[in-house]
Amino acid sequence: MKVRLVFYGGLKQEVGSREQVVEIEQDRLTILELRDLLRTRYPGLSPRLETVAYVVGDTIVDPDYLLHDGDEAGLLPPVSGG
Repeated sequence: MKVRLVFYGGLKQEVGSREQVVEIEQDRLTILELRDLLRTRYPGLSPRLETVAYVVGDTIVDPDYLLHDGDEAGLLPPVSGG
């Protein structure tokens, strides 16, 4: 299974690129499992993953959302301003 990830804001600096393709052996992956996978692959990103919003299509999804082969998931860091 392949999932395309798009990193927004400062997350792309932590990962080293704006987009990555994740390949895994399983045919489904939850957002929570993806988060754990990202912690392993990018340890520097780990502290920020607790506050990241995950978007599939135009929808912010819950941690139990199931990703499927070919999905694209965006990772959005919190935004502040005034």
